[in-house]
Amino acid sequence: MAHSVYQESHEGTEPKGRALPHAPDTGRRGRVVSVLREDPDLARHLDPARAMTASRVAVANVVSLPKSTFCPHDRLPNRPGTLGMLLLDGLILRAVEVEGRPSLEVLGTGDVIRPFEAEPDPDATVPHVVQWWALRPAKLAVLDASFIRRMSDYPEVIGDLAGRLARGSATGSLRLSIVQQPRLSTRLEIMLWHLADRFGRVHSEGVLLPVPMCHGLLSWLVGASRPAVCRAVNELQRAGRVEPGPDGTWWLRSPPHEAALTPAVQDVAA
Repeated sequence: MAHSVYQESHEGTEPKGRALPHAPDTGRRGRVVSVLREDPDLARHLDPARAMTASRVAVANVVSLPKSTFCPHDRLPNRPGTLGMLLLDGLILRAVEVEGRPSLEVLGTGDVIRPFEAEPDPDATVPHVVQWWALRPAKLAVLDASFIRRMSDYPEVIGDLAGRLARGSATGSLRLSIVQQPRLSTRLEIMLWHLADRFGRVHSEGVLLPVPMCHGLLSWLVGASRPAVCRAVNELQRAGRVEPGPDGTWWLRSPPHEAALTPAVQDVAA
């Protein structure tokens, strides 16, 4: 990768080297949980009686990942018919690098991922590199073919899981729009609030974004150099818009003003 921020994000040190370190295979499998008990929102379209019955059959194997980089082939099962992996707990980062310039996706509790679909195509015209790491210890439920068969009487649940897969594409489109903001401090503030919509915790003094984001990771998020991001952070701090929190987290003081998007969309349509 262009710069390894793995050590920085975990130890508070400067980046060391270009590639993320490869961690040994320590993912643990074998625990079984009820997906609906772990994520009750998936049963929101079921009446109480059906939800209770569904929770008894909605069992799935769990893979545990330590705080580390990982390779999906080493850590996650890849069986035919698997819908994906439901993130039950933790934070996972997915980085994609093209010509030395990385971008970043933050995945959290409730997201459904298909990590093997994201692997680079060796015949692609634009080569790229994909890397993964658990920013916090993570637990993923394996939604394999047997799980799908057991849930065939509950299409509402399958529909919600498919909707969460589609949410990833919609979120990616929103990130692309944010990255097109010309002013870096504005781009950075909007991106932090975008993350706060998913992960933020409201307090009397503001919103705490409990996602540890060093300046290197922020630079990947907003498509800018690390020094430029440092300057943008300082600008936002002087304006009282953001403050660094404990362990790399961030305090957000007030939401950015709404952009006048409608005229721009109308201009494009015209």
